[in-house]
Amino acid sequence: MAGALGRSELEDLEDMIDRSSLEEVLVGLAQICYEKAEHLRSNWQDEGAARIWERDAKKLDALAAKVQT
Repeated sequence: MAGALGRSELEDLEDMIDRSSLEEVLVGLAQICYEKAEHLRSNWQDEGAARIWERDAKKLDALAAKVQT
């Protein structure tokens, strides 16, 4: 798969989950997606790309709620 995470990145993710929880990591990823959406709107006026990032953020929020730890 193109762009797949390498071993080091996977270990970093595992460490983040171990330090907090899967739920918190998913919420953090959602927050990053929301921030990317806002950046695209504010700086690039790219509403289409912003909507994609926002849609993904909402999916991550929903998933985080399902895996509450």
